[in-house]
Amino acid sequence: MAVELGYYTLSVEDLDRAAAFYGALFGWEFRREHETYLHVTNTAVPMGLTASGPSSQPNLYYSVDDVDAAIKRVRELGGTTGEIIESKSGRGCACTDDQGTEISLWQPAPGY
Repeated sequence: MAVELGYYTLSVEDLDRAAAFYGALFGWEFRREHETYLHVTNTAVPMGLTASGPSSQPNLYYSVDDVDAAIKRVRELGGTTGEIIESKSGRGCACTDDQGTEISLWQPAPGY
């Protein structure tokens, strides 16, 4: 099976302002996961807002069955990986391919 986009986030300065803006614009509904993250509860592709400062690009997470195995494969292919991040939505890891392109891997938790 081919790996596909499984999750994405939009980086924003202020979560509450962003929730008001995108909620009014797109009809998104939110659940606060923690102080720096809002999960959007009514989209087909899981997503959220993260309070890490504004960015011109979304953060894309590619869904994998086993993030540990995928991290190992990234390294075997000449890429680099960051720390594994644990959250309610699953386990994720920021990676860089062998040419410097940044991607993220995500192993969904049950229900995501």
